[in-house]
Amino acid sequence: MSTKSVPSEKAAFIRFELENGDDRRKKVALQEIARVYRSGGFFAQGTRNGLELIINGLLSAHQDPKVTRWCLNCLAQMGTRSGSMQSVERVLSQQVGDPEIIAAAVAAAAKLYAGRLDECAALGSVQPEIRTLAALQVTPPSKLDLNGFQITVENADDEVLKLALITVGLNRAFENMFHPRFSNGELVRALGQHDNIIVKQYSVWSVIENRGLSIDDLGIPFSRLEEEPPNVQSKLLQLAAEQVIDHQERQHIIRRGSFLPTVEAREGLAKGLLHQFYDGVHEITLDWFEFEGSYRVKELLAEHFARFGTEFPPYQDKALELLEADEKLKTRLYVGAESTPLFGKLKANDLREGTRDLFADEFDPLTAQLMEKTKLPKKKILMMCASPKDGTPLRLDEEARELKDQLRLVENPKQEIDVTHAWAIRNDQVQMEVLNATPEVLHFSGHGDSGVLCFEDRDGYAVPVSADAIEGLVELNESIECLVMNACFSESIARQVAPHVKTVIGCTVEIEDDAAVVFSKAFYRALAHGQSYRRAFDLARNELQFNGMAREAKKYSFIAA
Repeated sequence: MSTKSVPSEKAAFIRFELENGDDRRKKVALQEIARVYRSGGFFAQGTRNGLELIINGLLSAHQDPKVTRWCLNCLAQMGTRSGSMQSVERVLSQQVGDPEIIAAAVAAAAKLYAGRLDECAALGSVQPEIRTLAALQVTPPSKLDLNGFQITVENADDEVLKLALITVGLNRAFENMFHPRFSNGELVRALGQHDNIIVKQYSVWSVIENRGLSIDDLGIPFSRLEEEPPNVQSKLLQLAAEQVIDHQERQHIIRRGSFLPTVEAREGLAKGLLHQFYDGVHEITLDWFEFEGSYRVKELLAEHFARFGTEFPPYQDKALELLEADEKLKTRLYVGAESTPLFGKLKANDLREGTRDLFADEFDPLTAQLMEKTKLPKKKILMMCASPKDGTPLRLDEEARELKDQLRLVENPKQEIDVTHAWAIRNDQVQMEVLNATPEVLHFSGHGDSGVLCFEDRDGYAVPVSADAIEGLVELNESIECLVMNACFSESIARQVAPHVKTVIGCTVEIEDDAAVVFSKAFYRALAHGQSYRRAFDLARNELQFNGMAREAKKYSFIAA
């Protein structure tokens, strides 16, 4: 396996995502760090030290569980004992109820202790099978006591099976290690039919990762693609894009995948194409980009165009077109074009378009872009406000004014909070406003009752809108990550909408007008400081407590998908 230093442009992008991205972007950046080291790459020493410091900071901040797990996966690849052991041991002592995080922490500890697990007292309470399997991810079998170690595939619990598949995927398991009758390929094939959809997903992942396995070891036929859950579809499509040899079959699977309804599935396909190009794939990807509704997928396709633009002129033309047309895709285009002649063409066109290269003597355009304060990531908020004339008047203008003042006073913001207000919102305007604004946070301030929110009609009188309608609106607009309902009795709607969005905030009973104003300004102030939705919610409730509204604080509920 050859080793290769990560280019400075890509390293700057990864660091920027870790410091400024939301939970999903942080997770993707961490996955890329782990992928770099698994494939034999590395970061320059100073960059590596900085990344390790950031990762340990994320672990201390009680992040989203997936972010925590990928932080640990990265430390298992590139962490140092002096820099990371304290963080890993704290996770081992605090995350007792989460076997996936515990397994990731065990793998990190095994790496930091060079396989000498007995020296790590925090491992004493970890289930023996999990301890051994997790350690195998980073430790040669010769350094572990494997005498009598065996897993009964038919009876093992799901967490153990997932770890066994990870070990196989990383090519750390010798043949028949888990069962005398199961080779690694046979294990993967059998678990492709497992009832647990995460176990099924890991079975496909192991075929993607382990070059000693092939599609023949896959336990799920591509003919069943549409019948599988989205997480399994995602991995199947990634595998097909990377490994299906027959040109016609691969083209057929990729075309089917580009039309699947879930973003997760299409995102998996786009990831599989990131490093793949073959004659004819452009017949799908260029059209796909135009009708694709998810910006996350568009970013991956743009990077694909830039990566192969030098060898395929239509891709180069598309990359140059996107550079001019969409400022937000610029970073992805530079990352894709790194170390290719197209990078210079992108740079020249970027400068011709008038980009201010403030750091020209020290940094390339990408690094300068990431470092400019004006290039803070933007969080788009749509605040829909309704106070019908036949209801109790609400202080919606004060809520807006207080929010504006609070955001202006934020020092060293981590992200820009871009608020659009839709005043006296009518029921026949809601969909139009959402489609125009494409918000990440959809906020409603107004009256509510059990199962309904009250908008206005053309004469300004109350019109109840059902929970089903709100649910449909959120489900059909992929930009929405968070729904905030600063309205009485909105918790029932929150629970109905929760499966379709990352975060929902509602109120269990009646909420005082003053409390709604205080909650809003504190919540969005915290987001401006780069806090997660969960932490911003907690800070907003804490602000209510500081303002003598402890009873009101308890009325707000937070539901995460």
